[in-house]
Amino acid sequence: MIKFTKGVILVMKKFFTAIGVVAAAFALSFSVSSSATAAPREPVDVPTPMKSRIESTSVSADPVPANAVEQRTCRARFAEGVNHRRLAEIGATILEVIPAETWVPVSCERGTGGEYSACGLTSDYWMEVYWNGAWGYSAWSCVQDWEYTS
Repeated sequence: MIKFTKGVILVMKKFFTAIGVVAAAFALSFSVSSSATAAPREPVDVPTPMKSRIESTSVSADPVPANAVEQRTCRARFAEGVNHRRLAEIGATILEVIPAETWVPVSCERGTGGEYSACGLTSDYWMEVYWNGAWGYSAWSCVQDWEYTS
């Protein structure tokens, strides 16, 4: 009788654990889908960037020719408001200030330029950024989030 009771308890534990796992997975999938619908991506009308402003990755799969290239575009947002400069230099003309938390189209690679101190760091890396109809440069050390858009 004791073995039977222990066996039933063990089966019931596994059963309720499985129900809990399924319920947690369901709840998580629901929260992920609802947060995705709650914060839609901001539409961005950006001209097609020049080849210097996109990442090129070689594609070597058959039957694609060896010289084929896939082009990718990116976007980023900055932790603080950052200067949008004409050149990647601290003394370059400031075109505008990009507000914090604003998603903007950017190059998929960082570039080097003049050294600066911003957002608590000193660096010489810059992001090429598209803002209000013009390409320019902003401090890479202030990038909070970055992602491929295509």
